[in-house]
Amino acid sequence: MRTYAVKASEIERRWYVVDARGKTLGRLASEIAKVLMGKHKPYYSPHLD
Repeated sequence: MRTYAVKASEIERRWYVVDARGKTLGRLASEIAKVLMGKHKPYYSPHLD
């Protein structure tokens, strides 16, 4: 099996709307940060947007 490296042209940019009602600020901030960095994606690569 070969290692797959994602290309910049394959990255899909999206908008996110977050409902923060009833959430703790710190926990919500860390969840949002993960999504904005792309760490929730299976092809996360820190050197790409």
